[in-house]
Amino acid sequence: MRTTNIMITKKIKLLLICLSIFMTQSLFAQTTICHKKEWTKPSTIEHISLDGGKCEGQYSLNQMKKKGWFVKDIKINTSGQGLDYIYYLTDINPIDIKKDQVANNMRLEKIDLHQTLLKVTQVTQDTAIINMGNLKIGQSGIIEHTYKDGNQIIVSSAYVMESNKSTSKIKFIPFLDLKQNAIPTSNRTVENGDKFLLNYLYDFSLLIAPNNASFKLVRKKFRDNAFLHSDVFGAYLKFIYRPLPTKEIIQDFALSQNMGTVFIVLESNLYVVDTRTFTILDKRPLKYISGEKQMPFYTRVEEIKYSLLTEDYTKWLDLAKKYLKGDTRTEDEIIYGDLATDKSKEEKLDYTAYYKKLLGV
Repeated sequence: MRTTNIMITKKIKLLLICLSIFMTQSLFAQTTICHKKEWTKPSTIEHISLDGGKCEGQYSLNQMKKKGWFVKDIKINTSGQGLDYIYYLTDINPIDIKKDQVANNMRLEKIDLHQTLLKVTQVTQDTAIINMGNLKIGQSGIIEHTYKDGNQIIVSSAYVMESNKSTSKIKFIPFLDLKQNAIPTSNRTVENGDKFLLNYLYDFSLLIAPNNASFKLVRKKFRDNAFLHSDVFGAYLKFIYRPLPTKEIIQDFALSQNMGTVFIVLESNLYVVDTRTFTILDKRPLKYISGEKQMPFYTRVEEIKYSLLTEDYTKWLDLAKKYLKGDTRTEDEIIYGDLATDKSKEEKLDYTAYYKKLLGV
């Protein structure tokens, strides 16, 4: 009896500790609102300085992301000759998926990549319930509202945060697919009866493979999927002068092309990654193909080189200060700073090691 009481006491203490951590994180979470009024060039909105909040008329949305801020919501309204943009930012990532949940995803049965339409119930401010269980944490989709006249509108994106044998809880996140910065947003929020389209566009994918043979093998194995050719992604990297695709670059590119999944070949395994949450949903065995591994991946686009010309103005300001102080390092070291060592690493980087680190496997 005493042993049982001790176990119950320990469980209660553990629950209180977890609750305390959650309350602490919530208490100290920062939010800020940045805006830009009557902007007439939607294609540049993420690169120009925003007013208000922590942006202070100095930092762009992309710069705020680099400083550790995440987009919680976006509002775009027509105004005068242009558009008014309001960005709600938070310093806590709205997508909270733990490593053990990802590991469990890879242990479960193969994911069904087909789309499924489900009604949402028990809607709260940022969650809802769907009547489908045994889903993988990080699976995502979109929530649609249908008007009486039959017209539909996408209200939000969402991802699976909890799942049991019969139901799953989904969490709402901003709909960032296609990056339609020129279209005003709706003020509608998710309500009971709206439909959740699970696995939205999971059959349209980006494929990252080390060579042509493995690239063809995956395309042959997944005939139901439409894969955007890696040359398109390679051309994009060349255009933005980034020879090594980061998680953020891959995710932004895939979302801009409205792709639901990213397939990454690593040795004798194929990893299926959700585009919106960048969570590993599946790990499938794949015939190992030996041969040269191309960096950053198999593409016929050549000479993808890095350039500081695409860096923010603040970077150039820092460089100017270094010059004025009479820095004794070589010109290349001064120009590239910490990136000078990265440049030398690029030549030695191994495809497998690079993507293992990127995926955290």
